[in-house]
Amino acid sequence: MSQQPCRIAFCGAGHFAAWHHLPALEQRADRFQVTGFFDVNSENARQLARGHYTVYPDYDALLADDAVDFVLIITRPHSGHFALAERALQAGKHVLLEKPMTTTSRECDALIALAREMGRILTVHQNRRLDLDFLAVQDIIASGKIGAPRFIENRTVMSAYQGGDIIDFGIHLIDQSLQLNSSPLCEVFAWLANPPGAPDNGGHVDATFRFEQPPIVRMAMLPHPQQYLLNGTPAVPRFTVIGETGAFVQRFIEDPRDIMNATQNFENARPEYAVPAYLEVQRKGFYDYLYESWAGGAPLFVRPEEARNAIRAVELIVESARTNRTIAATGMLNTTEVSR
Repeated sequence: MSQQPCRIAFCGAGHFAAWHHLPALEQRADRFQVTGFFDVNSENARQLARGHYTVYPDYDALLADDAVDFVLIITRPHSGHFALAERALQAGKHVLLEKPMTTTSRECDALIALAREMGRILTVHQNRRLDLDFLAVQDIIASGKIGAPRFIENRTVMSAYQGGDIIDFGIHLIDQSLQLNSSPLCEVFAWLANPPGAPDNGGHVDATFRFEQPPIVRMAMLPHPQQYLLNGTPAVPRFTVIGETGAFVQRFIEDPRDIMNATQNFENARPEYAVPAYLEVQRKGFYDYLYESWAGGAPLFVRPEEARNAIRAVELIVESARTNRTIAATGMLNTTEVSR
């Protein structure tokens, strides 16, 4: 594996860049070198640069910088992701997009084809694949303790995320749901609070995914009254898994690091995953996986085809909600046959 740091520039210097991405990269200074920032609000870029990094006067200047390997795109509106990523790939840069990848599967397909043509990495920051509760559910299923899974519910407590839209926060749940069943998606049935305005608003959604093989996976972003709180913590299920021989309920956890102290229910006993080893897993983050791909050729943690399928699933959800019928899952990519 190459020991050369991966040089990364930011397109977008807002709150999430400052709160999440920049600290994550600075904690891995042996692997990543931040070159600078561009933002349409130049003051945002100057504040984040803090005099330590370059402030690019425009996006063209960022793309012309030979010292940049990767462009990290963290911008709104999401509809702008496609053009920014396209220009970066055409300039010979690797691209990391903050979710969602784009707003249409057609645009995703175009970016995937361009990245392949240019021989560049294209990936998406679906960091909630590393949530401890999601990892725990995967391990419970793999352990076989509840038998073959038949039904999985993946939900969030909307009182903790009011106003969220399906293509923003909801894309995390959709991505997780598609990861929980590796067989081809066959059908989608969904309800949305505001189908005409989806996917950019109307955050309440309930969608059922039926795959070629079990389990059925349901994802939901629904409101819950505050009386569901237990000792100040939401007590409604976050994940529910029903298997052929048992069931598992993962309660909602405000902070995934509280997993060891949260109320759980698995055969009336403390679940075996509630051990320090899970906190050790959390120390390996998205950027560790990204560096291993860039420097060592490891498989991408989030393949662009997977991120694209999540966008296609949004389109199917919207169509199902608007027509009030079950929709055949056409247009999905077979991710078992794609590679870096």
